[in-house]
Amino acid sequence: MKDAYLKACKWYATNVLSKDELHNIEVMYEKDKQSPTVTLHLFATLYEQSLIDEHCDVCKSAHNALFCSSNTNCEWCKIHGYRNRLNQKMSIKKEYYREKIKRNL
Repeated sequence: MKDAYLKACKWYATNVLSKDELHNIEVMYEKDKQSPTVTLHLFATLYEQSLIDEHCDVCKSAHNALFCSSNTNCEWCKIHGYRNRLNQKMSIKKEYYREKIKRNL
């Protein structure tokens, strides 16, 4: 089990941690009780506050363009656009990281 864990750590350090373009990735190690294997689960992270700020900027600029007014009413913002942007960015980020890791293997 120790050897499997060290191999998993070495793989993670070589193929993910040492790459500059692969940042904001979290890792979880899963030990198999039946056999001496360790499975790595990689998670892409995204900071939510930056996406909220981006959504508000888009909303305010659209409001200014359509209504020629800088008074926006954030009370009736449905934030569905924010959620769609979040899902879209996460899917792009995950696919990018998958391709980078596959290319390094």
